[in-house]
Amino acid sequence: MRTAMISLMLLLLASACATTSPLATSSKDRHALNGVWEEEWPGQQENDRYRVEIMPEGIVITPLTRAGNQTIRDVYFQHKRLSFVLELDGVPVYYDLVMVNDQLLAGRAKGGARNLDEPVRWYKVTAEP
Repeated sequence: MRTAMISLMLLLLASACATTSPLATSSKDRHALNGVWEEEWPGQQENDRYRVEIMPEGIVITPLTRAGNQTIRDVYFQHKRLSFVLELDGVPVYYDLVMVNDQLLAGRAKGGARNLDEPVRWYKVTAEP
């Protein structure tokens, strides 16, 4: 009986630690993603823009520039990390971005027709409710 109580207490303690972890995804962080973001690549002259929306079924990213050439799928946000697949002209580019603050996402984009592995930054242009 004592072993069962100790096990239960350890399980409850571990559960509490997991939910209060600094890496846990907060609703504030999720809400901060809402808005229009501009992508910056090294050496690029034109920057694409994307609308990020928090929906009941998940996060939706919609291209605002070159919309006919781009589709975005497999969007995940957890522990301040936004990852998704952007298909550019049907070729997948894998994004892995970290929320530095409410106005900046920074990380890497890999894949594509030229087998990219580039640093990329997204800057928030406008916030949306």
